Amino acid sequence: MQRVIDEDLEMYSKYLTRHRNCIVCGGEVNDIWARYGSYTAVSCQECGFIWINPFLSNKGLDKYYHDYIGMRFKDKVKTDQRAIQYKIDKTFLQLFALSGRVLDVGCSGGFFLSALGESFERFGVDIDAEAVKYARENCPFGANVTCEALENSKYADGSFDVIIMRGVIEHLPDPEKTVEKAAALLKNGGIFFIAATPDVNSFCADLYREKWNQFHPVRHLTYFSLRTLSRFLKRWGLDYVAHQHPYLETPYADVERDYAAVREACVAKAAGRFDEIGRSRAFWGNMINSVFRKTE
Repeated sequence: MQRVIDEDLEMYSKYLTRHRNCIVCGGEVNDIWARYGSYTAVSCQECGFIWINPFLSNKGLDKYYHDYIGMRFKDKVKTDQRAIQYKIDKTFLQLFALSGRVLDVGCSGGFFLSALGESFERFGVDIDAEAVKYARENCPFGANVTCEALENSKYADGSFDVIIMRGVIEHLPDPEKTVEKAAALLKNGGIFFIAATPDVNSFCADLYREKWNQFHPVRHLTYFSLRTLSRFLKRWGLDYVAHQHPYLETPYADVERDYAAVREACVAKAAGRFDEIGRSRAFWGNMINSVFRKTE
């Protein structure tokens, strides 16, 4: 198959050791949704949830994410684009919360927390020691950033008004454990903000599959739609409130080129020439921001 991800992912395939049933509905029967080298994405026949199965063990993930923040800093263009996107995501969140104690799960170097501003009392957790070091040295709230998995944090239940997972849930090897802890830490009536996560119900996800620009079988282990995400979170009393699909307003959109690329991919697929098509571009529906509220 044509290589469309600019990384050697095969070097991590020896860590593909874990299998599981669907975490949304418990379904045991699934279909192949996409393949990329040694990696397979499957779709649950019962609810449609999509995930990498088998996926990397914790050892494999640790090797891949070593100095992840260093990789991010190397791309100046993407760093600048993210800064713009943070403002877009902040604007949406502020429709539902303007202040309070906020915990950013997977906060990296504290970048989104910095964008939120001082109206919030800001806390963060991340498993990347270098990212936490950066936040502690460069952010005014740095003392509130800890290097640990959320499940190991010592915060009391009901400690936060807002909990954020921005570009995080799709990376988690055990989303059930992490969301269960997040729900416990959230106050009744509190906001759970899942932002910048791929929407597998998008047009491009179905068209491109393994060539979709959000498909990455090492970084992105799970692929939710709004329907499967809402069903998943409801188990912990987290009820859907609102969502948006940022595209036109984002720094990633180039409408004429994006639509031309999708049109070309559609024609090539219909003609049996999809192997000639490269990785997809930004497009409407690819990414979703969603807000949930904890109910008693």
